[in-house]
Amino acid sequence: MGKKQPILQHVMQIPGWHTDKKIFVFESDDWGSIRMPSKQVYQSLIKNGVNVGNNDNWHLDCLESGEDIEKLFSIIAKYKDCEGNFPRFTMNMVMGNPDFEKIKKSKFETYYHEHFFDSYKRYHGSDLQQIWNQGIQERFIKPQFHAREHLNVALWLKDLKQGFEKTKVAFDYEFFSLITSTSSPFQRHYLAAYWAESSEELSWLEDILQQGLYLFKNTFGFKSESFVACNYIWPKELEPILLNQGIKIFQSQRGQLQPDPFKKGKAKIKRHYTGQRNSLGQFYTIRNVKFEPFENENTDWVDRALKDIRLAFFWKKPAIVSTHRVNYVGGIDVKHRDRNLKALDLLLKKVLELWPEVIFLTSDQLGSLIKKNMT
Repeated sequence: MGKKQPILQHVMQIPGWHTDKKIFVFESDDWGSIRMPSKQVYQSLIKNGVNVGNNDNWHLDCLESGEDIEKLFSIIAKYKDCEGNFPRFTMNMVMGNPDFEKIKKSKFETYYHEHFFDSYKRYHGSDLQQIWNQGIQERFIKPQFHAREHLNVALWLKDLKQGFEKTKVAFDYEFFSLITSTSSPFQRHYLAAYWAESSEELSWLEDILQQGLYLFKNTFGFKSESFVACNYIWPKELEPILLNQGIKIFQSQRGQLQPDPFKKGKAKIKRHYTGQRNSLGQFYTIRNVKFEPFENENTDWVDRALKDIRLAFFWKKPAIVSTHRVNYVGGIDVKHRDRNLKALDLLLKKVLELWPEVIFLTSDQLGSLIKKNMT
């Protein structure tokens, strides 16, 4: 296996579902969310002392353009596995964003939602539906559900109404992803969409979740079978709602933060592994390969990912790759996008050279395979 890897990395691969097949899955979160509106907004936020997440480069994340999506498709289209499948991206969708104008008119009393196709129209002049339909039809991508919006609506509105200075400054620039002191004792930002801190917030989240899943089906014409929670944070009380809406698979990392709405949102860590089932029979799949070149351009992300893949295959586990949208968008820095696309191209080339028998699956396909083999 080349250089020795920490023992813990090996131990983490032991429990759960195993397969002799070399299965490879891309999971990419946050498509549809606005995040950083523009370079100009970024500069204005910095001048106003708003913490936009510079330290970990999340300020590079923005609403994808048609060009961003098509450039990603062009890389995917270059490669096929031994069964003729493209390395299809599981695109974990955020179904929309705040309608800032309407929310402001309500004096922060009421939340209004804007579909991500409408966000495209505002930012890019076109809803991009044709591009998404093409990607699905040509089997370059498979959308799955992430959130109605990548935002803790209850906490955000509460702080806006209470006049939290930095939160209001960011709002005026249509930005909600700031790092700040919120009114929550646990949350330093507003991105953990499913962190409920009361029974009232839990009830609100149940409605938001059902609305989001309805929007997903209405937009794409099929139900999402898998779900990844924003920031891997969700209360167990949402799991029956998800099951009733057709969610059979939880995409996750090894550690889930599970807040308790009946203990004011205090959270505990739950550990998971691929093939694990909850009490409702839903399965977990765990990301075990990291390909996030946006985090540090000086890291050899191809080499790092290949080490993770090699370890997964050694233990007869599927290689499930975490690779967020931020890697593939160029609205803030086009060089960043193009550099990461080149790295993705090289990664796929190396994977097929090293493991010509590799099989590309999407998250829902992997979940179905696990369920079939374990029941």
